[in-house]
Amino acid sequence: MPMFSFNKSSYESRLMQLLQENFFRVSWRNKVIAKWAAGRLGYKGDEMNSYVRNFIFACLAVPNDRKMIDRILADFKAARIPITEEDIVHKIKSVEERMKNKIVMADNAN
Repeated sequence: MPMFSFNKSSYESRLMQLLQENFFRVSWRNKVIAKWAAGRLGYKGDEMNSYVRNFIFACLAVPNDRKMIDRILADFKAARIPITEEDIVHKIKSVEERMKNKIVMADNAN
């Protein structure tokens, strides 16, 4: 009999939990970035909601930060709003840092 038993169902359950947490974290981050971009583009109300929804679905289809950055750059260029890739990367990092702080605060509260 092995010294350590491997419980496949608990391993799979933990893996699914981690994947789900990552999915929600990335989705929330993308939503915040989309709202930021929509605001900078001057969208409000239904126009903003539509932009955010389309942005999130596009990011779900191709979950890649490079694609997200390229899309924001293209949208800003089309609107003739000056922005650099560094500005976008900085915004993404600041949103992720805010998320980390919220997670730490929630863990400390429990």
